[in-house]
Order: sequence, then structure tokens, then C-alpha cells
Amino acid sequence: MKLAASLTVLPLFPVLAALLLSSAQVYAWPSKGSVECQIQRGDFRGKVVYVDDGDTVTILNAAQEQVKVRLSSIDAPELSHTNKEIGRIGQPYADNSKRYLEGLVKGRTVDAKCPDTDRYGRAVCDLAVDGRSANEAMVRMGWAWANEAARGRYMRDGAVPGLEAAARRARVGLWAGVHPVAPWEWRKACWEQHHCPN
Repeated sequence: MKLAASLTVLPLFPVLAALLLSSAQVYAWPSKGSVECQIQRGDFRGKVVYVDDGDTVTILNAAQEQVKVRLSSIDAPELSHTNKEIGRIGQPYADNSKRYLEGLVKGRTVDAKCPDTDRYGRAVCDLAVDGRSANEAMVRMGWAWANEAARGRYMRDGAVPGLEAAARRARVGLWAGVHPVAPWEWRKACWEQHHCPN
């Protein structure tokens, strides 16, 4: 009886072994070149491979790692996040802001100076293309605010508030519109309190 029972189990062993081996790939650690974004601080050079919105990009660094970067000292209009959370609708001019940043940096090699990371694990950086600040260009052309949220806690570039004032006076970019709402005010009023400005 014992011999008969063990003989019926034996044909199952190769099937179980094959299943275990095939599922091992599913649980493998991400490789260095995977889509997992690395956390990076300090200075580095890389190619912008994706633009999320008017103040966030993904850079492929020299080690072929993707680094998620938040542009420092600026805050751009919020794109819709309704695919992640109900009620997080986008701001006016968010698409324009994203497109302008794409035109500046997408596919280009940038120099990133990243003294910090934010609470989402993104590197907070000043980006330069051919020696010119992309952060400043976004504000100069009216597609981002000087990030004056939290009493200027996020302001690292002292030139940015003056660039915003000049863009407002010239009514360029989003300043051509009627009463643009700062992104930090939009997030609080619209996303947190569900009273979206018109």
C-alpha cells in the first residue's frame, strides 16, 4: 500500500518543480536598469526620458537608472490625478506647462544639482540644459509659479520670484488668463476641501 501511494506522488514532482521554477521569475528583485526610480542626491548628468508635468521629470543617469526629479523653487499647475484618486481634477494651463517643459528638456542631456529629496522620494533639483536653468525658464515664460508655499520654505533660487513678477507684468503664459490659482492653493481648496476654484 505504501509503495503504491509513493508511486502515484512521483509523477507530480516534475510538474511541481516546473511550476516553482517558472514562478521564481515573478518574484525576482528589480534589476539596475528596471523602471524602478532611484533616489539620488548631489550633482549628476543624464537624459530626460519622461516629463510628468510642468515640474516633474524622469532622468536616465550614467548608471542607466531612472531618477524621478522635482524641479526646485517652482510649482507648476496640477494635472488631473483622477486615475489615482477621485476628485483630483487638473488645473487650467497644466497641459500647456507640461508641453513647455517637454520642449525644454525631453530627450535632452541635463545637468542636475540635487541638494535634497522630497517626501515622495523624488530628487529636488535645479536642471540646466546647455548651461541655462530650466527651472527659471518655466517661471520666466509664465508656465510655473515661484514656489512660495509654506512661507518660501521650498525656495532655493532667489532669482525666481523676480522672474515671476516680470512674467505677471508681461502677461505671458498662464498670466494671460483671469486670476490663475497657485498650485499649493489649488491642492488645498480643490483636492483636500473639494471646493475647486472656477
